[in-house]
Amino acid sequence: MAMAKVAVLPQIKLPSEKPFELRTVEIPPLVPGAVLGRMVMAGVCGTDVHILHGKVPVRTPAVLGHENVARVEAIGGEEPLYDVTGKLVHIGDLITWLPKSCMQCYNCTILGDQSKCLKRVGYGGWVVPADQHPHLVGGFAEYVWILPGSDLVVLPPDLAPEAVVLGDALRIMVHGLERIGGLEYGDTVVVQGAGAVGLMGAILARDAGAGQVIVIGAPAARLDLAKEYGADAVIDITQVRAPERIQQVLDLTGGRGADVVFECAGVPAAVAEGIEMVRINGKYMIAGHYGDAGTVALNPHVINKKQITITGVWSASNKHFLRGLTLLRKIPLQKLVTHRFPLDQINEALIAAERQETLKAAIVP
Repeated sequence: MAMAKVAVLPQIKLPSEKPFELRTVEIPPLVPGAVLGRMVMAGVCGTDVHILHGKVPVRTPAVLGHENVARVEAIGGEEPLYDVTGKLVHIGDLITWLPKSCMQCYNCTILGDQSKCLKRVGYGGWVVPADQHPHLVGGFAEYVWILPGSDLVVLPPDLAPEAVVLGDALRIMVHGLERIGGLEYGDTVVVQGAGAVGLMGAILARDAGAGQVIVIGAPAARLDLAKEYGADAVIDITQVRAPERIQQVLDLTGGRGADVVFECAGVPAAVAEGIEMVRINGKYMIAGHYGDAGTVALNPHVINKKQITITGVWSASNKHFLRGLTLLRKIPLQKLVTHRFPLDQINEALIAAERQETLKAAIVP
């Protein structure tokens, strides 16, 4: 019987406590419609850090890893298998798989928002616990056992795995652009946060026609990457205080403020700061608060006086990832995956991610 190594999270503990255990488990036989994938790469997401801090619930013991690329090793049953676009899945294909929405609940059918599905199922901690069949239900493993009916995507052969593990950040920001109705050509966009979500927001803004992109964040290495990928100006939060940051944005925009501000930092104070940077009739989009980071005092008069439109974006649906594939194929994003760790260094990878020593880390089994 074939065996696979898997990093299991028995219980929620901080990254510094090195909570993952490397185990060897039996690979269950496939049932019709199931897929066995040999993991190629799994992204270490900020959500994984939030999980270890108890901010995002999962079903323990858990196998984390929800930004995944695998090569198809076997397909269960005799019936042909198709991905979400109708493409036939073959053994040897490079694939990823997306969260599954029920398409039956109120949010799916009436609101038309699959990202807010009440019964949504995602790999990497939410399908079934690691001690239940089929065990291999996350990307932090040598193999993944993909359940029948999962939303597979056969990846183009010219697409680098590194680009795909940035797909979570990408699809959130594609969703965010949709929420604000897109950009006007020549808009000035401020991005608060220089992590994966923030840099994808900056890259998308430039691709969508922004005339000026300003990235605010840290550390300096991330800001250098932001400039490399098209940011016109960067502001280092470790060197410039909040009032001066606001003034710098006003100076860069003729005193008006930005047309659109993306909050991608996940820091409550950034929201109060960011609305000060928005012009009259501008837009403010909150994308960074996937976990509950707490509250912050706001002055509603600023929103009222400037008639700012504020919206949020949380997760995304399949269409946002599929639309983002165009960007992934035309812009070389490999540099954004700054660190790669073998499976047996999973704890070190999460510690590095928590300390922001990486922009994007990936597990390469």
